[in-house]
Amino acid sequence: MSATSFQVVPVQGLTFSGPSAEWLMRVLAQPGGPVGFDFGLMPGVFAGSFLGAWLGGELKLEGFKDGYGMRRYIAGAILMGFGAMLAGGCAVGAGVTGGAVFALTAWLTLASMWAGAGITDWALDRKQATPASARQPRQHETAMAP
Repeated sequence: MSATSFQVVPVQGLTFSGPSAEWLMRVLAQPGGPVGFDFGLMPGVFAGSFLGAWLGGELKLEGFKDGYGMRRYIAGAILMGFGAMLAGGCAVGAGVTGGAVFALTAWLTLASMWAGAGITDWALDRKQATPASARQPRQHETAMAP
């Protein structure tokens, strides 16, 4: 133990995109490597949450109240998943892991993600928050239209 106690150990965070990529590669390119913690993470979380909700009496299907919200969530999930697979990991997880050890680049990344998410949310929700009367053309605008 004393021989390895001063070795550099890289910081590693818990991620779902890494195990997702591992499951995908095991399906596409048989045989896979040795089975590790990441291999059991996704089915373990699914089975544990299902069992916990079932035993707690809270197992139910939930959905969206309108199609607009569902389309936004699905589009965001596809883009996030695609980006995480291309990057070999999730940027949010890397930002949180790096932020825990006070890496400046991780905090800059997290601040940029928060700002981008806030601006996108503001831009998308601004269209919905506009009252219908404000979107009606004015009298002089309809007279000029052909």
